[in-house]
Amino acid sequence: MLVGGLRFSIRLLKETSHVNNRDGKRVLIVGAGEAGEIILREMIRNKELKYNPIGLIDDDPSKIGSKIHGINVLGDKTKIPAMVNRHGIDEIIISIPSARGSQIKSIIDQCVKTKASFKTLPSLSEIINDQVSVNQIRDLDVEDILGREPVKIDINSIKEGISGKSVLVTGAGGSIGQELCRQIANLNPEKLLLFEHGENSLFYIDKELKETFPILRSIPLLADVTNKEQTRQILRKFRPDIIFHAAAHKHVPLIEMNPTEGIRNNVLGTKNIADAAIESKVDKFVFISTDKAVRPVNFMGVSKKIAEQYISGISHNNSVKFLSVRFGNVIGSTGSSFRIFREQINNGKPINITDPRATRYFMTVSEAVQLVLQAANFGKGSEIFLLDMGKPINIYELAKSMIFLSGKKPGKDVEIVFTGLRSGEKLSEELFDDSCEKLIPTDHKKIYSVRQENACDFTVLFENIDELENMVRRLDETQIVNKICEMVPDFRRNELQRMLS
Repeated sequence: MLVGGLRFSIRLLKETSHVNNRDGKRVLIVGAGEAGEIILREMIRNKELKYNPIGLIDDDPSKIGSKIHGINVLGDKTKIPAMVNRHGIDEIIISIPSARGSQIKSIIDQCVKTKASFKTLPSLSEIINDQVSVNQIRDLDVEDILGREPVKIDINSIKEGISGKSVLVTGAGGSIGQELCRQIANLNPEKLLLFEHGENSLFYIDKELKETFPILRSIPLLADVTNKEQTRQILRKFRPDIIFHAAAHKHVPLIEMNPTEGIRNNVLGTKNIADAAIESKVDKFVFISTDKAVRPVNFMGVSKKIAEQYISGISHNNSVKFLSVRFGNVIGSTGSSFRIFREQINNGKPINITDPRATRYFMTVSEAVQLVLQAANFGKGSEIFLLDMGKPINIYELAKSMIFLSGKKPGKDVEIVFTGLRSGEKLSEELFDDSCEKLIPTDHKKIYSVRQENACDFTVLFENIDELENMVRRLDETQIVNKICEMVPDFRRNELQRMLS
C-alpha cells in the first residue's frame, strides 16, 4: 500500500501539475467521452506533443463541472465561443469519432464563431484497430460534415463470392472503377482485369495495385467498350467470371453538347459488353447505374436509363445473372462539385452554384463500392438495386461549409455566385420513380430492390437500340435525338417541366 500509494501520488502530481503548464498550443477538446479522455491523457503525459489542454466541452449535463485528469469540463457546445475567448484557445479538437455529420456540423457552427483553428479525430470507420491517438488528429474535411454511419457488410460472404474468381472491371481508371479494383483486390481474386480506355488512368491504377498488392495478378487492358469486336475478343480470351461495368460518360453538360457520344458509350458500350458476357458465359454482370436515370431530363440520364432497361431486358432467358445498382453522386469523384469548389477556394476564385435551392444525394466512394459488392453478392439476377443515399444535401450549404473549413468566410473571403441551372440540370435528383417503381427491402438495411410495375416491351426496346446503333454509325444526331424521345416519351416532358420550375 505504501509503495503503491507513493507511485500513484507521483503520477497524480505529474498529471495535475500540467494544469498550470503554459507551454504548447492551448487546446479545447470537444468530447469528454472515451476518445476525449485518451487524447487528453496522451497530451498530459507527453509534453513533446506541445499541446496544452485547457478544458473540455461535452453536451452531457452529468459531465459538465466535473474534472478529467485535472482538466475541467467547461460546458456544452454552445459555450465554445465564450470559452475560446476567455481562455485564449489556439485550437479546438473535436474528439467524437462516433458523431454523425449533423452533430459535427452543429459543433462547427460554434467553432466558426471563434478565431481558433479546429481539427478532428477520424470517424469510427477510419480508426484502425479501435486505437485512438493524438497522431490521428487531422484537419476537418467536408466528408466529416456529411458523415454517415459506417457501412456494415458481410465481408466473409462477399469474399467467398470473389475469392479465386476472375473479375473484370470496365472503367477501371474512373473514381468508381478504381475503388472497385482496390476493394476487389483485397478479396483474393484469381485475377483482376482492368478494362480502361484512358491510357494515363489505366497506368496509375495498375501501378497502384501492383505496389499495394504485389501478389495480385492484375492485367491492364487498354480497351474501349464501344469497340464491339475488341470487347468480344478480350472476354473470349480471359473468360471472366464476374464483370463490374462502371465505364460511362457522366458529365451532364458535356453529354448535352455531345449526345451522340453519350449514346455510343453509355448505351451501345453497355450493349457490347453485356452481349459479349452472354457469349463468353460470364456468371454475373453488375451494371453501375445512376439516379439521373430516374425521370431523366438530360442525355446522360436518358442514356443510362436505356442502358438500365437493356440490362433488365437481356437478364431473362440466359444463364448470366444480370443486375443493376443505382445510386447518386460520390464525394470527390473526378469533376465533382467537391473538387471544383475546393479548387475555386484554394485559388481565391468565386464559387459558382447553379441555384441556392439545388440539392444532390452524396455518399463516399468507399461506401458506394462496399454496397455495390454487397448487392452483387446476394443478387440472383434480373434485379435493380438502389443504395440508401440518406438525405439530399443543399449545394449552397455545402459550399459555405467548405469555405468555413478552409479557414475563410463566405461572402468576405470567397464570393458565391449563382449562375442558374444549366441545360439538362434538375434542382434535385430522385432515386426512384414512384409512379411506376416500388422499393422492396432486402437483407441489408442500406440496399433496396426496385420493383418496376410497368415493364417496357423488350422486343421493341431491342429493335430501337439496333436502330440507334445504325444512327450512331451514320453520326445522324437529329435522328438519334428523335429516336430517344420516342423511346422515352417522358424525356422531353421532364425537360419542359424543369425549365418551367
